[in-house]
Amino acid sequence: MTHNEPLIAEMLGLAAFGFLGGLWFLPGGVLALRRRALGELQLDVRPGYSPETLYRLFRLYGPDGIRSFRRMLMADMIFPAVYGGLFWVLADLAAAAHPEAFRSASLVRVFGVTAAGLDYVENCFLLFALRSFPTKHAFAARAAGISTSLKLLSFVAAVGALVVATLTH
Repeated sequence: MTHNEPLIAEMLGLAAFGFLGGLWFLPGGVLALRRRALGELQLDVRPGYSPETLYRLFRLYGPDGIRSFRRMLMADMIFPAVYGGLFWVLADLAAAAHPEAFRSASLVRVFGVTAAGLDYVENCFLLFALRSFPTKHAFAARAAGISTSLKLLSFVAAVGALVVATLTH
C-alpha cells in the first residue's frame, strides 16, 4: 500500500458516485428512460434479458430516448474503469489492514475487474444493437443480456469478497 491509496480510493469513490448520480438523474438518464419505458427496469441492471425485451425497450424509448441511451452508454465507457479501479484500491487497503484477508482481497480484484470488463462487453453489444436499430441482431442482443447477467454476478461477488476482506480479523 502506498500513502496515496486512501486518497485515491476517496477520489475514485466520489467519481463513482458522481457517475451514478449523472447516469441516473441527468436529463436523458436512467430515470428519464424508465419513464419512456413505462416504468420498466433499464437494461444494464436487468439480469438475463432477451432480445425481445431489448428491442421492445428500444421501441418504447423512441428516437429521442435512443439518442439519450446512446449518450448514456458512451458515458458508461468510462464508469467501469472508475469502479474497477475503486475495487482494486479497496482490495489493496483491505489487504493492508488485514493481511490474513489476502485471498478475499485477491477475489475483490478479480471480480471487480471482471465486472468492469463485462460492462464494456455489454456496452459494445448494446451500442452495436442501437447502431443498427430497427434492424434486429439476436446474437448481439442475447450477448448483451448474458454480459449484463455475468457483470451483475461479478459485481455482487466483488462486493461480497470486499465485505469478507474487511471483516476478517
